[in-house]
Amino acid sequence: MLRSSHIGSFPLEYSLSNVERVITDLASLGLDVPPYPQLRSFIDIYLEPLVKAGVVTSERGLFYSSPKEITSWRGNVSIPEAEYAVEVVKRFKLGFKGLRAPVTGPFTLASRIYISRGSTTLSNTLLTNHEFVKETLKEYVSNFVKYMVTLGYTIVFLDEPTLGFIIGARRNLYYSDVDIIEVLDYIAKNADVEVGIHVCGRIHKRVLELLVRVSKVKYISLEFHDSPTNIEVIDRSLLEKYDKIISPGIVSSKNVRLESEEEAYTLLERIYTVSGGRVDLVSADCGFGGLRGTLGNSEEEYKLALMKLERVIKVCGKLGKQLH
Repeated sequence: MLRSSHIGSFPLEYSLSNVERVITDLASLGLDVPPYPQLRSFIDIYLEPLVKAGVVTSERGLFYSSPKEITSWRGNVSIPEAEYAVEVVKRFKLGFKGLRAPVTGPFTLASRIYISRGSTTLSNTLLTNHEFVKETLKEYVSNFVKYMVTLGYTIVFLDEPTLGFIIGARRNLYYSDVDIIEVLDYIAKNADVEVGIHVCGRIHKRVLELLVRVSKVKYISLEFHDSPTNIEVIDRSLLEKYDKIISPGIVSSKNVRLESEEEAYTLLERIYTVSGGRVDLVSADCGFGGLRGTLGNSEEEYKLALMKLERVIKVCGKLGKQLH
């Protein structure tokens, strides 16, 4: 059975009342595996404990710190909206088929923490510090993964858009294949639930070739609507060899045009065929934070996001019936 899901974000202002609103709306739509609604930046959410502790400085949406400061941190992780989403599900006895925890990965977090002010180039971020990422940030993200499992989330997705440009067609930036696999494997093995990895944008074949080798990861989430050439990257033999599942995005997460049901179905059917049926947790390309500001009205943007998810849900059901 094909399950519908969502990457994480929505174009609403952050509040617990909006978290409740989104969760109950997703239940009404019939989404199978919802995430806790991310109504804040996926960087802000996961750096907040460090900012509150004073080991990371936040200035105008940018973050600054040093490995020494962050390594000295000895606190606990928490995400209010993730906790509240579980409370809402229990209170209203919402019958989802699972709960998804989007967790921002260590490579992406490192790429957004600057070493010094004055430059926002990648070379001025903590991504350039191998030991820090492979030890400190690896443990930090692992703590979030374990925390999500204790809350009751049944699937954890590591959101790692940075991997899309770290992993090169011929050579990688800063990290070897072994480095990347070891870090992701370590984090995934700390989750006693199913694990996936989400990478945004257009990718080349080596991204898939590397990700399938992360042993504990089951799902590989990629966008296919706005990056249709990603279909050419799918390698059925690799998916079968490493027992991996593609979690495809089949509608745009940033274009205000509402896709037709036929368009979404045709794309999903093609991905299903090319992958040899190794498809599950179908979603939009990415989070709907990309719709924020596109219509000048958050209510209209949110309504559009729900309509796009409704398309996803319908075509999952339609293809599922065709297969049985």
